[in-house]
Amino acid sequence: MNPPEDGDAGGGSGDYSGWLSLRELDTELGRDKGASFRTFKRLLPRLVEGRDFVVLDHRQYGALAAQLHAAGRLYRSSVNPVLLAPAAAALVRESLSEAQ
Repeated sequence: MNPPEDGDAGGGSGDYSGWLSLRELDTELGRDKGASFRTFKRLLPRLVEGRDFVVLDHRQYGALAAQLHAAGRLYRSSVNPVLLAPAAAALVRESLSEAQ
């Protein structure tokens, strides 16, 4: 699983402005660690990698992941962090809100 290539959503350049990490969603919604991840996994059949989310493989995107870690956007334990596009983040948010 790789970030989108140039010209795709997210730009392939590592510019994920507006994309949210699972930690950011958990924090925003006041949920425990892992709530957004579990919801993301449940919604995965409806999502398209590269359009709705990216998985930053630590072997290839370690520098970007390090920047996100330094900015406090990821859990310390994140090895291959997931970023969600705004529409996918809204879907996870909606699903978590309905579960309350």
